[in-house]
Amino acid sequence: MTGTKRYLQPKDMLFNAVHDLAELQKAKTLMCDSPNGIVRLLVTMYAAEREYRFTVTDIGGNRSEVAIELIGGEINKQRLIDHEFALLDYVLIDRTKIELEEIKEWDDRTET
Repeated sequence: MTGTKRYLQPKDMLFNAVHDLAELQKAKTLMCDSPNGIVRLLVTMYAAEREYRFTVTDIGGNRSEVAIELIGGEINKQRLIDHEFALLDYVLIDRTKIELEEIKEWDDRTET
C-alpha cells in the first residue's frame, strides 16, 4: 500500500526531512538514491520491524510530492502510513506552508 501527499516545499527540503524522520525513529537506512529521491528505511518499534519506501518527487513550482510505501504483509497499513506522514509533518512543522482555498459558496444547512 502506498500513500501520497503534496507539500509546498522543494524536493531537497522534503528529502532532508525524510532523513530527519529516520533519525527521529532510529531507523536503519537500507537504501538511499538521492538523485531519484528514494529512501528505504527499516523501522523497529515494539519488537516489530517495518520497511518503508519514501519517494520524494519534484512536481514543479517549488512543490514536492512524497509517496510512502509500506512493504510487507502488515495489517493496518493505512494507519501505519498515516503515522509516518504525521511524523513527517511534525519534522516539517516550523517550515510547513499550507495551501488554502477560499470556499466560494456557503450552505447555511451546514452550520451547527
